[in-house]
Amino acid sequence: MAEVIIMPKLGFNMDEGQLVKWHKQVGDPIRKGEEFFEINTDKTTMPVEATEDGVVLKILLEEGAFADVFTPIAVIGQPGEDADAALAAAAGGDNAPAAPAAPAAEAPAAPAAVPGNAAVDIRDLKLTPKAKKLVRDEGIDPASLAGIKGTGFQGGITYKDIKASPLARRVAEQKGVDLASVQGTGVAGKIMKADVEKAAAAAPAAAASSETLQVASTAPYKGVRRIIGDKLAQSKVSAPHVYFTDAVDTTALTAFRKELNETSEVKIAVSDLLTMAACKALKKFPEINVSLKDDQIVYYKSINIGTAVAGSNGLVVPVIKNVQNKTLTDVAAESRDLVARGREGRLAPAEYSEGTFSISNLGMFGIGNFTAVINAPEAAILSVSSVRKTPVVVTDENGEDVIAIRPMMNIQLSVDHRLIDGLLASQFVEYMKDLLEHPVKILL
Repeated sequence: MAEVIIMPKLGFNMDEGQLVKWHKQVGDPIRKGEEFFEINTDKTTMPVEATEDGVVLKILLEEGAFADVFTPIAVIGQPGEDADAALAAAAGGDNAPAAPAAPAAEAPAAPAAVPGNAAVDIRDLKLTPKAKKLVRDEGIDPASLAGIKGTGFQGGITYKDIKASPLARRVAEQKGVDLASVQGTGVAGKIMKADVEKAAAAAPAAAASSETLQVASTAPYKGVRRIIGDKLAQSKVSAPHVYFTDAVDTTALTAFRKELNETSEVKIAVSDLLTMAACKALKKFPEINVSLKDDQIVYYKSINIGTAVAGSNGLVVPVIKNVQNKTLTDVAAESRDLVARGREGRLAPAEYSEGTFSISNLGMFGIGNFTAVINAPEAAILSVSSVRKTPVVVTDENGEDVIAIRPMMNIQLSVDHRLIDGLLASQFVEYMKDLLEHPVKILL
């Protein structure tokens, strides 16, 4: 029996995935355990393996397109099997996701509601949350959706079932085509890429004025970028941020790191020393190693420290778990592996979750000072800036104040003021400063 392949749900917050690459094409043989395709989840690119032997009978999603989780994207079976029959059978199953049905005839996209003509209540339809919002926002007549064969879980009508395919939307944005004027030829009048391209070709070319705003390209605000943006916006709005900054003399830190690397089998980075220092400070001030969940302040025994990394799919924060139980070389080796795979978008969801404290280090980019947004549900994040030669007042061997040039680095702690008071935050920053200026204390 042919197997219908669906868009998998690989993370708690994942409601859609982007098909990055097909490793097999229609007609290709495939064996159980072979990589079939790759998808972008909320923060990483994940390969997905075939679960059965067979051949690829049908592919329903183009590379680069998005699909809701549990939506059919391909069919695998034996040569000669009917892929459409498998999709129809899956659509009729009690627990299987529905598949797109072949259109009986061309139908226009769902029209806007006409007051007084709605014969179906929106509550009578099986709509996904995004689809329901679209119906309400655009005043779509629920009666016009009654005949749509939903492609969501257990036949639910998705956002894309109502209007247009993701690829069609992207092409429409790029070509400046108004989707309201496009006749859809897909399921129940769904607008497809070919429909948009046909409409664009038929439209007269508009003369571009030199004074007209010229758009180079557009990109959908979704996927990783949207998840990051929504999460940071939520954190900034819900958590009252307060900031505490100090400058650190890195003379001793640089010399200490150099001495360590002369004997260590694993290269020690500044970020590794920062992680170990933060762990020691969190052990001294455990009230900062907290989060707010469902009206409960959660105090953690585990010290799980994440380091913000700019990856191929956007910002990701790989987390080193239980740093309090690890050595500096353990942290250095684990951090190198996590950061490398984070930049490539190859982290598993478990590797960038369950953090209790975060560090954002932009020192390598020459940034003098910056403010980081807390990585919710954590209560604090430490931002680390670049080292700069700066004139400072120091005390010489005679006890006299003199001006000297020292390598100085700004550190700033952002805290959720609902959970962390100013005095506690100040004590934490001053202890971090002391550890970094006397780095041997980090390992004691």
